[in-house]
Amino acid sequence: MTRESTTPAVSRRTVLEGIGGAAAVTALAGCLDGIYGGGGGGTNDGSGSGNGNGSGSGGTSRITFWTTQVENDRKQVIRELIRSYESGHPTNVEMIAVKEDDLPTRIASARASGTLPAIAEFGLSPMQKLGSGGLLSKQAAADVIGAVGEDTFYQGALDLTRAPDGGHYAVPMHGWVEGFWYRKSVLEEHGLDGPTTWDDLLNAAKTLHRPDENQFGTVVGTKKTSFARQCFTPFARSNGARVFDEAGEIVFDSREMIEALKFYGKLAQYTPPGKDTWKTANHTYLNGQCHLIEYSTYIMGDVAGKGTEMVEDTGFSPYVERKRRSSFGQIVALNLFSSASKEALDAAKTYAEFLLTGKQYVKWLHMAPGGMNPVLKPTARSEAFKDNETLKAWGATVEDVSDAFENIERFGYVEGKAFPELGKITNEYLIAEAVSRVAGGEDAATVAREQAEEMRRVVGQ
Repeated sequence: MTRESTTPAVSRRTVLEGIGGAAAVTALAGCLDGIYGGGGGGTNDGSGSGNGNGSGSGGTSRITFWTTQVENDRKQVIRELIRSYESGHPTNVEMIAVKEDDLPTRIASARASGTLPAIAEFGLSPMQKLGSGGLLSKQAAADVIGAVGEDTFYQGALDLTRAPDGGHYAVPMHGWVEGFWYRKSVLEEHGLDGPTTWDDLLNAAKTLHRPDENQFGTVVGTKKTSFARQCFTPFARSNGARVFDEAGEIVFDSREMIEALKFYGKLAQYTPPGKDTWKTANHTYLNGQCHLIEYSTYIMGDVAGKGTEMVEDTGFSPYVERKRRSSFGQIVALNLFSSASKEALDAAKTYAEFLLTGKQYVKWLHMAPGGMNPVLKPTARSEAFKDNETLKAWGATVEDVSDAFENIERFGYVEGKAFPELGKITNEYLIAEAVSRVAGGEDAATVAREQAEEMRRVVGQ
Protein backbone atom coordinates (compact mmCIF):
# COMPACT_ATOMS: atom_id res chain seq x y z
CA MET A 1 0.00 0.00 0.00
CA THR A 2 2.44 2.60 -1.17
CA ARG A 3 0.23 5.53 -0.94
CA GLU A 4 2.14 8.57 -0.12
CA SER A 5 5.51 9.31 -1.62
CA THR A 6 3.63 10.23 -4.75
CA THR A 7 0.17 9.37 -3.49
CA PRO A 8 -2.96 10.18 -3.02
CA ALA A 9 -4.10 6.66 -2.74
CA VAL A 10 -6.26 4.96 -5.29
CA SER A 11 -7.36 1.37 -5.49
CA ARG A 12 -5.63 -0.96 -7.91
CA ARG A 13 -6.84 -4.42 -8.91
CA THR A 14 -4.09 -6.75 -7.82
CA VAL A 15 -3.86 -10.49 -7.44
CA LEU A 16 -2.18 -11.20 -4.14
CA GLU A 17 -0.39 -14.26 -3.07
CA GLY A 18 -0.48 -14.09 0.67
CA ILE A 19 -0.09 -16.21 3.73
CA GLY A 20 -2.10 -19.39 3.40
CA GLY A 21 -2.80 -19.08 -0.31
CA ALA A 22 -3.78 -16.73 -3.10
CA ALA A 23 -6.73 -14.38 -3.06
CA ALA A 24 -7.96 -11.67 -5.36
CA VAL A 25 -8.55 -8.46 -3.48
CA THR A 26 -8.89 -4.80 -4.17
CA ALA A 27 -5.94 -3.01 -2.61
CA LEU A 28 -4.49 0.42 -2.38
CA ALA A 29 -1.43 1.05 -4.45
CA GLY A 30 -0.89 4.69 -3.68
CA CYS A 31 0.93 5.62 -6.84
CA LEU A 32 -1.76 6.56 -9.30
CA ASP A 33 -1.82 4.16 -12.22
CA GLY A 34 -3.41 4.66 -15.60
CA ILE A 35 -2.99 6.62 -18.81
CA TYR A 36 -3.34 10.23 -19.74
CA GLY A 37 -6.82 11.14 -20.80
CA GLY A 38 -8.95 14.09 -21.54
CA GLY A 39 -12.43 15.39 -21.62
CA GLY A 40 -14.68 17.71 -19.80
CA GLY A 41 -15.44 21.02 -21.40
CA GLY A 42 -12.54 20.34 -23.74
CA THR A 43 -10.53 17.27 -24.58
CA ASN A 44 -6.84 16.54 -24.40
CA ASP A 45 -4.78 13.52 -25.28
CA GLY A 46 -2.24 14.28 -22.58
CA SER A 47 0.22 16.12 -24.80
CA GLY A 48 -0.27 19.28 -22.78
CA SER A 49 -0.06 21.51 -25.84
CA GLY A 50 -1.60 24.92 -25.64
CA ASN A 51 -1.93 27.24 -22.68
CA GLY A 52 -5.58 26.58 -21.91
CA ASN A 53 -5.77 29.56 -19.55
CA GLY A 54 -7.15 32.67 -21.15
CA SER A 55 -10.04 34.27 -22.92
CA GLY A 56 -12.39 32.35 -25.13
CA SER A 57 -14.91 33.59 -27.64
CA GLY A 58 -17.97 35.57 -26.66
CA GLY A 59 -16.60 36.63 -23.28
CA THR A 60 -16.08 33.07 -22.11
CA SER A 61 -12.85 32.34 -20.26
CA ARG A 62 -10.97 29.07 -20.59
CA ILE A 63 -8.94 27.25 -17.94
CA THR A 64 -7.03 24.00 -17.80
CA PHE A 65 -7.61 21.62 -14.90
CA TRP A 66 -5.15 18.82 -14.15
CA THR A 67 -6.40 15.87 -12.14
CA THR A 68 -4.61 12.80 -10.85
CA GLN A 69 -7.78 10.72 -11.15
CA VAL A 70 -6.78 8.73 -14.22
CA GLU A 71 -9.27 5.84 -14.11
CA ASN A 72 -11.85 5.99 -16.89
CA ASP A 73 -14.85 5.81 -14.56
CA ARG A 74 -13.53 8.68 -12.46
CA LYS A 75 -12.73 10.80 -15.49
CA GLN A 76 -16.30 10.34 -16.63
CA VAL A 77 -17.60 11.64 -13.30
CA ILE A 78 -15.31 14.64 -13.51
CA ARG A 79 -16.48 15.38 -17.05
CA GLU A 80 -20.06 15.41 -15.76
CA LEU A 81 -19.09 17.82 -12.99
CA ILE A 82 -17.34 20.08 -15.48
CA ARG A 83 -20.41 20.15 -17.72
CA SER A 84 -22.52 21.07 -14.71
CA TYR A 85 -20.10 23.86 -13.79
CA GLU A 86 -19.95 25.21 -17.34
CA SER A 87 -23.75 25.34 -17.55
CA GLY A 88 -23.80 28.02 -14.87
CA HIS A 89 -20.51 29.84 -15.44
CA PRO A 90 -18.92 31.65 -18.41
CA THR A 91 -15.89 29.36 -18.31
CA ASN A 92 -14.76 26.39 -20.35
CA VAL A 93 -12.75 23.86 -18.37
CA GLU A 94 -10.29 21.62 -20.16
CA MET A 95 -9.46 18.51 -18.11
CA ILE A 96 -6.12 16.75 -18.40
CA ALA A 97 -5.60 13.55 -16.40
CA VAL A 98 -2.01 13.02 -15.30
CA LYS A 99 -0.50 10.09 -13.45
CA GLU A 100 0.96 11.37 -10.23
CA ASP A 101 4.25 9.61 -10.93
CA ASP A 102 4.50 11.72 -14.08
CA LEU A 103 3.74 15.05 -12.42
CA PRO A 104 7.37 16.20 -12.00
CA THR A 105 8.08 15.68 -15.69
CA ARG A 106 4.79 17.16 -16.84
CA ILE A 107 5.15 20.19 -14.59
CA ALA A 108 8.71 20.85 -15.77
CA SER A 109 7.62 20.61 -19.39
CA ALA A 110 4.57 22.83 -18.88
CA ARG A 111 6.60 25.37 -16.97
CA ALA A 112 9.19 25.57 -19.76
CA SER A 113 6.52 25.99 -22.41
CA GLY A 114 4.32 28.35 -20.42
CA THR A 115 1.41 25.92 -20.33
CA LEU A 116 0.93 25.31 -16.62
CA PRO A 117 -2.72 24.81 -15.67
CA ALA A 118 -4.75 27.33 -13.74
CA ILE A 119 -5.77 24.66 -11.21
CA ALA A 120 -4.67 21.12 -10.44
CA GLU A 121 -5.68 18.37 -8.05
CA PHE A 122 -2.79 16.42 -6.49
CA GLY A 123 -1.14 15.44 -3.23
CA LEU A 124 1.16 17.07 -0.72
CA SER A 125 4.58 16.25 -2.13
CA PRO A 126 4.16 18.12 -5.42
CA MET A 127 2.26 20.84 -3.56
CA GLN A 128 5.25 21.45 -1.29
CA LYS A 129 7.71 21.57 -4.17
CA LEU A 130 5.60 23.92 -6.25
CA GLY A 131 4.58 26.07 -3.32
CA SER A 132 8.11 26.54 -2.04
CA GLY A 133 9.13 27.43 -5.59
CA GLY A 134 6.57 30.22 -5.73
CA LEU A 135 4.42 28.58 -8.40
CA LEU A 136 1.23 28.40 -6.34
CA SER A 137 -0.95 31.35 -5.40
CA LYS A 138 -1.41 31.52 -1.64
CA GLN A 139 -3.80 34.43 -2.08
CA ALA A 140 -6.03 32.39 -4.38
CA ALA A 141 -5.96 29.50 -1.90
CA ALA A 142 -6.88 31.88 0.93
CA ASP A 143 -9.78 33.26 -1.12
CA VAL A 144 -11.21 29.79 -1.73
CA ILE A 145 -10.73 28.66 1.88
CA GLY A 146 -12.43 31.83 3.04
CA ALA A 147 -15.31 31.44 0.61
CA VAL A 148 -15.90 27.82 1.62
CA GLY A 149 -15.48 28.70 5.30
CA GLU A 150 -12.18 28.15 7.08
CA ASP A 151 -13.89 26.85 10.21
CA THR A 152 -15.64 24.12 8.21
CA PHE A 153 -12.31 22.42 7.36
CA TYR A 154 -10.72 19.90 9.69
CA GLN A 155 -7.76 21.64 11.27
CA GLY A 156 -5.29 18.87 10.57
CA ALA A 157 -6.13 19.01 6.86
CA LEU A 158 -5.55 22.75 6.78
CA ASP A 159 -2.28 22.41 8.68
CA LEU A 160 -0.85 20.11 6.05
CA THR A 161 -1.37 22.70 3.32
CA ARG A 162 0.12 25.52 5.37
CA ALA A 163 3.13 27.42 4.02
CA PRO A 164 6.16 27.96 6.32
CA ASP A 165 5.81 31.75 6.12
CA GLY A 166 2.06 31.76 6.63
CA GLY A 167 -1.01 31.15 4.56
CA HIS A 168 -1.74 28.02 2.57
CA TYR A 169 -0.14 26.69 -0.56
CA ALA A 170 -3.37 24.99 -1.63
CA VAL A 171 -6.94 24.15 -0.63
CA PRO A 172 -7.55 20.75 1.02
CA MET A 173 -10.04 18.73 -1.01
CA HIS A 174 -10.18 15.11 0.16
CA GLY A 175 -7.99 12.46 1.71
CA TRP A 176 -7.58 9.19 3.53
CA VAL A 177 -6.35 8.32 6.99
CA GLU A 178 -4.68 5.30 8.48
CA GLY A 179 -5.56 3.59 11.73
CA PHE A 180 -6.10 0.21 13.36
CA TRP A 181 -8.95 -1.94 12.09
CA TYR A 182 -10.09 -4.78 14.34
CA ARG A 183 -12.64 -7.55 14.63
CA LYS A 184 -14.92 -6.36 17.43
CA SER A 185 -16.27 -9.78 18.42
CA VAL A 186 -12.79 -11.29 18.73
CA LEU A 187 -11.50 -8.47 20.90
CA GLU A 188 -14.62 -8.65 23.06
CA GLU A 189 -14.06 -12.38 23.59
CA HIS A 190 -10.71 -11.52 25.12
CA GLY A 191 -12.02 -8.63 27.16
CA LEU A 192 -10.36 -6.01 24.95
CA ASP A 193 -11.67 -2.64 23.84
CA GLY A 194 -10.76 -0.87 20.62
CA PRO A 195 -7.05 -0.10 21.20
CA THR A 196 -5.51 3.31 20.67
CA THR A 197 -2.78 3.66 23.30
CA TRP A 198 0.64 2.03 23.02
CA ASP A 199 -0.05 -0.22 25.98
CA ASP A 200 -3.47 -1.31 24.72
CA LEU A 201 -2.16 -2.05 21.24
CA LEU A 202 0.73 -4.14 22.57
CA ASN A 203 -1.56 -5.99 24.99
CA ALA A 204 -4.07 -6.74 22.23
CA ALA A 205 -1.36 -7.97 19.85
CA LYS A 206 0.16 -10.18 22.53
CA THR A 207 -3.24 -11.58 23.54
CA LEU A 208 -4.33 -12.40 19.99
CA HIS A 209 -1.03 -13.91 18.85
CA ARG A 210 -1.27 -17.67 18.38
CA PRO A 211 1.13 -18.47 15.53
CA ASP A 212 0.84 -22.24 16.07
CA GLU A 213 -2.81 -21.86 15.08
CA ASN A 214 -1.95 -19.58 12.14
CA GLN A 215 -3.32 -16.59 14.06
CA PHE A 216 -1.25 -13.43 14.39
CA GLY A 217 -1.55 -10.62 16.90
CA THR A 218 -1.28 -7.68 14.53
CA VAL A 219 0.09 -6.51 11.21
CA VAL A 220 2.12 -3.33 10.87
CA GLY A 221 4.66 -2.55 8.18
CA THR A 222 8.03 -4.20 8.80
CA LYS A 223 9.50 -4.31 5.29
CA LYS A 224 11.61 -1.44 3.96
CA THR A 225 8.71 0.21 2.14
CA SER A 226 6.67 3.40 2.36
CA PHE A 227 4.00 1.42 4.20
CA ALA A 228 6.40 0.80 7.11
CA ARG A 229 7.12 4.53 7.40
CA GLN A 230 3.43 5.34 7.26
CA CYS A 231 2.60 2.82 9.98
CA PHE A 232 5.41 4.07 12.19
CA THR A 233 4.65 7.79 11.84
CA PRO A 234 1.75 8.01 14.35
CA PHE A 235 3.75 6.04 16.92
CA ALA A 236 6.64 8.48 16.64
CA ARG A 237 4.48 11.59 16.58
CA SER A 238 2.31 10.39 19.47
CA ASN A 239 5.53 10.32 21.50
CA GLY A 240 6.59 13.77 20.31
CA ALA A 241 9.31 12.38 18.02
CA ARG A 242 10.26 14.17 14.82
CA VAL A 243 12.70 13.85 11.97
CA PHE A 244 13.38 17.62 11.95
CA ASP A 245 13.35 20.18 14.72
CA GLU A 246 11.98 23.72 14.23
CA ALA A 247 15.27 24.83 12.68
CA GLY A 248 15.29 21.99 10.19
CA GLU A 249 18.04 20.01 11.91
CA ILE A 250 17.83 16.20 11.86
CA VAL A 251 16.75 14.87 15.27
CA PHE A 252 15.95 11.30 14.33
CA ASP A 253 18.29 10.11 17.10
CA SER A 254 16.30 11.84 19.86
CA ARG A 255 15.20 10.04 22.99
CA GLU A 256 11.58 10.24 21.86
CA MET A 257 12.37 8.62 18.52
CA ILE A 258 14.41 5.86 20.14
CA GLU A 259 11.49 5.10 22.48
CA ALA A 260 9.09 4.92 19.54
CA LEU A 261 11.40 2.64 17.55
CA LYS A 262 11.92 0.39 20.55
CA PHE A 263 8.18 0.06 21.09
CA TYR A 264 7.54 -0.61 17.41
CA GLY A 265 10.11 -3.38 17.58
CA LYS A 266 8.18 -4.96 20.45
CA LEU A 267 4.89 -4.71 18.57
CA ALA A 268 6.47 -6.30 15.51
CA GLN A 269 7.14 -9.48 17.49
CA TYR A 270 3.45 -10.30 17.11
CA THR A 271 3.24 -9.93 13.32
CA PRO A 272 3.32 -12.77 10.76
CA PRO A 273 6.75 -14.18 9.91
CA GLY A 274 8.87 -12.39 7.35
CA LYS A 275 8.78 -8.76 6.31
CA ASP A 276 5.20 -7.51 6.24
CA THR A 277 3.62 -5.06 3.82
CA TRP A 278 0.14 -3.70 3.15
CA LYS A 279 -0.55 -6.90 1.24
CA THR A 280 0.02 -8.93 4.40
CA ALA A 281 -2.31 -6.67 6.38
CA ASN A 282 -5.08 -6.75 3.80
CA HIS A 283 -4.93 -10.48 3.17
CA THR A 284 -4.67 -11.67 6.76
CA TYR A 285 -7.54 -9.47 7.93
CA LEU A 286 -9.88 -10.48 5.14
CA ASN A 287 -9.19 -14.20 5.58
CA GLY A 288 -9.35 -14.12 9.39
CA GLN A 289 -5.70 -14.80 10.17
CA CYS A 290 -5.28 -11.47 11.94
CA HIS A 291 -7.89 -9.43 13.76
CA LEU A 292 -5.93 -6.21 14.33
CA ILE A 293 -4.18 -4.45 11.45
CA GLU A 294 -2.90 -0.98 10.65
CA TYR A 295 -4.28 0.11 7.29
CA SER A 296 -5.77 3.00 5.40
CA THR A 297 -9.46 3.71 4.97
CA TYR A 298 -9.26 2.14 1.53
CA ILE A 299 -9.88 -1.20 3.22
CA MET A 300 -13.50 -0.18 3.77
CA GLY A 301 -14.41 -1.21 0.25
CA ASP A 302 -12.60 -4.54 0.60
CA VAL A 303 -14.36 -5.37 3.86
CA ALA A 304 -17.72 -4.30 2.46
CA GLY A 305 -17.11 -6.73 -0.39
CA LYS A 306 -17.03 -9.54 2.18
CA GLY A 307 -20.55 -8.75 3.33
CA THR A 308 -22.51 -6.86 5.94
CA GLU A 309 -21.54 -9.21 8.76
CA MET A 310 -17.84 -8.44 8.46
CA VAL A 311 -18.51 -4.71 8.20
CA GLU A 312 -20.65 -4.74 11.33
CA ASP A 313 -17.95 -6.67 13.16
CA THR A 314 -15.12 -4.32 12.17
CA GLY A 315 -14.09 -1.43 14.40
CA PHE A 316 -11.71 1.44 13.68
CA SER A 317 -9.24 3.21 15.95
CA PRO A 318 -8.47 6.46 14.12
CA TYR A 319 -5.34 7.49 16.02
CA VAL A 320 -2.43 6.25 18.12
CA GLU A 321 -2.09 7.76 21.56
CA ARG A 322 0.68 8.12 24.11
CA LYS A 323 1.72 11.64 25.08
CA ARG A 324 -0.66 12.95 22.43
CA ARG A 325 -2.92 11.68 19.67
CA SER A 326 -1.62 11.24 16.14
CA SER A 327 -2.93 9.88 12.84
CA PHE A 328 -1.26 9.39 9.49
CA GLY A 329 -2.88 10.05 6.16
CA GLN A 330 -2.83 11.88 2.89
CA ILE A 331 -4.47 15.10 1.81
CA VAL A 332 -5.19 15.78 -1.84
CA ALA A 333 -5.51 19.48 -2.55
CA LEU A 334 -6.69 21.91 -5.18
CA ASN A 335 -3.63 23.88 -6.26
CA LEU A 336 -4.06 27.27 -7.94
CA PHE A 337 -1.12 28.39 -10.06
CA SER A 338 0.32 31.89 -9.76
CA SER A 339 1.32 31.83 -13.43
CA ALA A 340 -2.31 32.00 -14.54
CA SER A 341 -3.75 35.31 -15.67
CA LYS A 342 -6.01 37.16 -13.26
CA GLU A 343 -9.02 36.19 -15.36
CA ALA A 344 -8.04 32.53 -15.37
CA LEU A 345 -7.21 32.51 -11.68
CA ASP A 346 -10.55 34.07 -10.82
CA ALA A 347 -12.29 31.39 -12.87
CA ALA A 348 -10.17 28.68 -11.23
CA LYS A 349 -11.17 29.93 -7.78
CA THR A 350 -14.84 29.79 -8.73
CA TYR A 351 -14.36 26.27 -10.08
CA ALA A 352 -12.59 25.19 -6.86
CA GLU A 353 -15.44 26.55 -4.76
CA PHE A 354 -17.90 24.72 -6.99
CA LEU A 355 -16.12 21.39 -6.48
CA LEU A 356 -16.13 21.85 -2.70
CA THR A 357 -19.81 22.69 -2.48
CA GLY A 358 -22.96 20.62 -2.03
CA LYS A 359 -23.87 17.71 -4.25
CA GLN A 360 -20.91 18.14 -6.59
CA TYR A 361 -18.47 17.69 -3.70
CA VAL A 362 -20.33 14.56 -2.61
CA LYS A 363 -20.31 13.26 -6.18
CA TRP A 364 -16.54 13.63 -6.29
CA LEU A 365 -16.06 11.85 -2.95
CA HIS A 366 -18.29 8.98 -4.01
CA MET A 367 -15.82 8.11 -6.77
CA ALA A 368 -13.86 6.22 -4.09
CA PRO A 369 -15.93 5.63 -0.92
CA GLY A 370 -13.60 5.19 2.04
CA GLY A 371 -10.61 6.35 0.02
CA MET A 372 -11.84 9.86 -0.65
CA ASN A 373 -13.06 11.30 2.63
CA PRO A 374 -14.35 14.85 3.15
CA VAL A 375 -12.09 17.45 4.71
CA LEU A 376 -15.17 19.53 5.47
CA LYS A 377 -16.88 18.73 8.76
CA PRO A 378 -20.45 19.47 7.64
CA THR A 379 -20.05 17.14 4.65
CA ALA A 380 -18.70 14.31 6.79
CA ARG A 381 -21.88 14.43 8.87
CA SER A 382 -24.31 14.99 6.02
CA GLU A 383 -26.86 12.42 4.95
CA ALA A 384 -26.02 13.16 1.33
CA PHE A 385 -22.44 11.98 1.81
CA LYS A 386 -23.48 8.91 3.77
CA ASP A 387 -26.02 7.99 1.07
CA ASN A 388 -23.73 5.51 -0.65
CA GLU A 389 -23.85 1.73 -0.63
CA THR A 390 -20.37 1.28 0.83
CA LEU A 391 -20.65 4.12 3.33
CA LYS A 392 -24.12 3.08 4.49
CA ALA A 393 -22.72 -0.28 5.47
CA TRP A 394 -20.19 1.40 7.76
CA GLY A 395 -22.63 3.60 9.67
CA ALA A 396 -21.08 5.83 12.36
CA THR A 397 -17.55 4.68 11.42
CA VAL A 398 -17.73 7.08 8.47
CA GLU A 399 -17.69 10.07 10.81
CA ASP A 400 -14.86 8.55 12.86
CA VAL A 401 -12.78 8.32 9.71
CA SER A 402 -13.14 11.97 8.79
CA ASP A 403 -12.70 13.10 12.40
CA ALA A 404 -9.22 11.57 12.23
CA PHE A 405 -8.27 14.52 10.02
CA GLU A 406 -8.10 16.61 13.18
CA ASN A 407 -5.01 14.63 14.27
CA ILE A 408 -3.42 13.89 10.92
CA GLU A 409 0.36 14.44 10.86
CA ARG A 410 3.43 13.74 8.76
CA PHE A 411 7.14 13.93 9.41
CA GLY A 412 7.75 16.76 6.95
CA TYR A 413 5.87 19.33 9.05
CA VAL A 414 6.92 20.96 12.31
CA GLU A 415 4.80 23.59 14.03
CA GLY A 416 3.24 24.67 10.75
CA LYS A 417 6.55 24.64 8.89
CA ALA A 418 7.05 22.31 5.94
CA PHE A 419 10.42 20.70 5.26
CA PRO A 420 10.54 19.45 1.65
CA GLU A 421 13.94 17.92 2.45
CA LEU A 422 11.99 14.98 3.83
CA GLY A 423 11.52 13.90 0.23
CA LYS A 424 15.25 13.16 -0.05
CA ILE A 425 15.03 11.02 3.08
CA THR A 426 11.94 9.11 1.98
CA ASN A 427 13.35 8.55 -1.50
CA GLU A 428 16.20 6.68 0.19
CA TYR A 429 13.71 4.82 2.45
CA LEU A 430 15.79 5.78 5.49
CA ILE A 431 12.87 5.89 7.93
CA ALA A 432 11.45 2.65 6.57
CA GLU A 433 14.89 1.07 6.87
CA ALA A 434 15.05 2.07 10.53
CA VAL A 435 11.64 0.51 11.11
CA SER A 436 12.60 -2.68 9.33
CA ARG A 437 15.82 -2.96 11.30
CA VAL A 438 14.21 -2.63 14.73
CA ALA A 439 11.43 -4.99 13.65
CA GLY A 440 14.18 -7.46 12.88
CA GLY A 441 15.56 -7.19 16.41
CA GLU A 442 18.30 -4.56 16.11
CA ASP A 443 18.97 -2.13 18.95
CA ALA A 444 16.76 0.96 18.61
CA ALA A 445 19.37 3.46 19.85
CA THR A 446 21.99 2.16 17.43
CA VAL A 447 19.56 2.19 14.53
CA ALA A 448 18.38 5.73 15.33
CA ARG A 449 21.94 7.04 15.54
CA GLU A 450 23.08 5.40 12.31
CA GLN A 451 20.00 6.38 10.34
CA ALA A 452 20.21 9.97 11.64
CA GLU A 453 23.79 10.19 10.42
CA GLU A 454 22.75 8.94 7.00
CA MET A 455 19.86 11.44 6.91
CA ARG A 456 22.24 14.29 7.66
CA ARG A 457 24.46 13.15 4.81
CA VAL A 458 21.52 12.96 2.40
CA VAL A 459 20.22 16.47 3.20
CA GLY A 460 23.70 17.97 3.46
CA GLN A 461 23.86 18.76 7.18
